[in-house]
Amino acid sequence: MEELQPKPVTLGEVKELLEKELSVRENKLRCVDCGSFQSVPDVEPEPEVKESVEGEEGEEDEGPKGPTCDSCGSERMVLIEQIQYEHKLALDHVRLLSQSNPEHSKAIIEKVIDLEHVDEYYAAKIADILPMHPDDVRSIFARERFSLGRDEIDSIISAVREITGA
Repeated sequence: MEELQPKPVTLGEVKELLEKELSVRENKLRCVDCGSFQSVPDVEPEPEVKESVEGEEGEEDEGPKGPTCDSCGSERMVLIEQIQYEHKLALDHVRLLSQSNPEHSKAIIEKVIDLEHVDEYYAAKIADILPMHPDDVRSIFARERFSLGRDEIDSIISAVREITGA
């Protein structure tokens, strides 16, 4: 019985999915006193500094004040991070590595999937790497026991060049 494998996804699609998912999440502030949530202000307000007046001793400086709760007016707000550090790193990594948009990737996959040795996995790899040289194509298929023919390598490179306009 054959194991079901997940469908390969190109980096362009992963980038779009991550950006879509992380755009709905936002960091919020939660009030310690009343428990209500509110958005994090874009700009931190300048802390109010009290000027000390001579003769008024005994008043302690409470330090800088944070944002106040919209519900109860408390200044005891705690940051609740919904976008994790790892999510931000993953998105930055995918943005760095994805060289083509999803439309180009789909077009490349459609062109190369009909070739003899190219399945969904290799089609997605070709769309991610965008090989422009025969050695690049050979490196994609390096783990296989077969070697691609010159015609197949040329058709992969020409499909990538045609779609990307390079």
